[in-house]
Amino acid sequence: MGAALPLPQADRLTAAPTVAVLRGAQASAEIVAAWDDLAANALEPNPFYESWMLRPALEWLAAGRDIQLVTVWADGKLGALLPLERQARYKGLPVGSLRSWRHRHCMLCTPLVRTEGAETYLAAMIEWLRRAASVVELDYMPSDGPVYRLLAKMLPAAQVWEGYERALFRRAKDADTYIATAVSRQDRQEVRRRERRLAERGAVAHVTLRPGDSIERWLDELMQIEASGWKGKQGSALASNEANRRFAAEIFSAAFSRGRLHMVGLDLDGKPLSRCSTILAGDGGYAFKTAYDEAFSRFSPGIIAEVDRIRALHELPELQWMDSFTADGNVVLNRLWNQRVKIQGLTLATGPLGKLALGVREALRRAKRWLQRRRTKASAASTSAMPASMVKVTASPSSSQPQSTPSTGTAKPTVSVREGPMSRIKVKNGK
Repeated sequence: MGAALPLPQADRLTAAPTVAVLRGAQASAEIVAAWDDLAANALEPNPFYESWMLRPALEWLAAGRDIQLVTVWADGKLGALLPLERQARYKGLPVGSLRSWRHRHCMLCTPLVRTEGAETYLAAMIEWLRRAASVVELDYMPSDGPVYRLLAKMLPAAQVWEGYERALFRRAKDADTYIATAVSRQDRQEVRRRERRLAERGAVAHVTLRPGDSIERWLDELMQIEASGWKGKQGSALASNEANRRFAAEIFSAAFSRGRLHMVGLDLDGKPLSRCSTILAGDGGYAFKTAYDEAFSRFSPGIIAEVDRIRALHELPELQWMDSFTADGNVVLNRLWNQRVKIQGLTLATGPLGKLALGVREALRRAKRWLQRRRTKASAASTSAMPASMVKVTASPSSSQPQSTPSTGTAKPTVSVREGPMSRIKVKNGK
């Protein structure tokens, strides 16, 4: 992760692979042992498609969706696995499609593929996909990973979803070295200042989940903090509904019992202010659920916990990297982690109808970009023609995130249009 991994060597399978499509909890339960063996020998990790995470997701988060678990077998072994969602329409067009299934808590859709025989297993899956739908979308894969690169090589005609970059942690010699090189001096000083201010209000404790701790208590604390903030108001917190709660309880318990869960947090006089969780996978990990008490946002308890996580991860000798597992534009982790991983996807048209659908989609995209350029030019021309008395210059803050982020300098001015001819030009220096 973060550096291109080698592609697998030539396949050594003695039997031609076969594809089996599973539906329902009972069907997936029957292959758990083979599934776990596949995950342990996968070309590239994806804990979110392992049995202990995907089966609870299918049970609690897939209601009303047509999810198919595509499996590829050879020599008595499970060689590849990918959950796909079947939809009757594609981008509003009456064209059947299959897409990598991604629930609301998942930002990674790399198929699980056995290292030995990887290309043969993927070839069998691709052959099945070509017959199964007019359009196939394989999304949310690290572009430098061996699975994506194999798929791109085997599907040269596929359209590439350019995706986005997200933050990547790669360990340094030690935590102090990492923080000194990845985090600016001003940010380091600001985080220390805010922690000192927080300590004036009570006893600050930096906590870490240990073997023998109560995972139920840690999860309850995380969910309570999360539900008290904006996610709770939007209804997207883990505690917002029973399905989310059941899903969280199962996967956190399973990860903890397998030694695959890492959590840190910050307390004030015994009151939890922030929690950060990480799902471990081989020599890497994935930042998962994080939460902080927004009533203390001026002290940045979430950022303090993120720095604690950097220190704690450097104490795990086997861990080399961690994917931030975020959507595009996460301000906090982009400032604390100094590397990036590109997330991309491939879209395959499997017949005339699929090719027509992708052609229409591309034409609509070009038309949208053309309209955006026209609007931008028209807006610029309109603004330049306005009298100075109608323009107000103000300073915008360095971050629009709900939690206060350490500032790294003077805010940049922005221009807004005011109504009325008597308004004056006003310049403010934001701090």
